[in-house]
Amino acid sequence: MKLIYDSRYRDLVVKQAKEQIIFLLQNSIEFSIVVNMDSGVDFNPPLPDEITSGFREFTLFTISGYTFTSAFIRDDEFVFEAGFGRDNIGAVVYIDVDRILQIVIGETPIFINITASVEKNKTKDSFEVFASKERNKKFFKKRD
Repeated sequence: MKLIYDSRYRDLVVKQAKEQIIFLLQNSIEFSIVVNMDSGVDFNPPLPDEITSGFREFTLFTISGYTFTSAFIRDDEFVFEAGFGRDNIGAVVYIDVDRILQIVIGETPIFINITASVEKNKTKDSFEVFASKERNKKFFKKRD
């Protein structure tokens, strides 16, 4: 399915995910997200290995309580504070919205991003790949 590799489609999905999250935050509706952890997820300060080793390829984060009140969207990132492990080690979590696979309320997925499982560097459409090659620059008019 070529659609999941189309950058324009990916941009549309990211916009929809951001709008869904903003709606939930503005309406005080707690939710969870399933995140592709392969890239685009950062913790500040970094979490200890004993915690991060427990994360799976797709990890569920529950956005409720203090985590919910700290959450916001900035550009194409979803940011929130959370505690991890039995010692509740605090970190600010930065998640690229395009890495969010699902938004879930209770047990019900309300949003599914089929592009979240695609490697980021594979999302360029064929035109972008063609245009990015130096040898193909001759096919484009220069703007003065």
